[in-house]
Amino acid sequence: MTPHRSIPEGAEDGFTLVEMLVAFAIVALCTVTALQISASLTRQGAGVEAALRASDEAQGIVWLRFALGSLRPGQETGRFSDGSPWVLTVSDVAPVLGWRDVPPVWHLRLTRDGPRGAIVYETVLAAGLGG
Repeated sequence: MTPHRSIPEGAEDGFTLVEMLVAFAIVALCTVTALQISASLTRQGAGVEAALRASDEAQGIVWLRFALGSLRPGQETGRFSDGSPWVLTVSDVAPVLGWRDVPPVWHLRLTRDGPRGAIVYETVLAAGLGG
């Protein structure tokens, strides 16, 4: 047999005020933490999206010049769609490799904010006959 707990007359079962305040504090803390994590992920996602957009744009800049046959050794400058400057550095690496009588082998490097800036896109392309 289990003894029954005696409840004073007029008292009700339930939570005390202290228990309710502790529960509310825990819920509030969890909500604030979730909002901070959400804001952090949003900022990181925007950064990744901007980097992908810059990379796509840089690839388009390089391939357009390659398709038009306008690649020449040297540097070219311009601006991304967000207004930040870029520098395209083009060099023929065939002579460096000791290759003679071959079409150019272009080393292309597109950087942000000057020739020594962050590399956004880099590749090597072999020009066809007639260069």
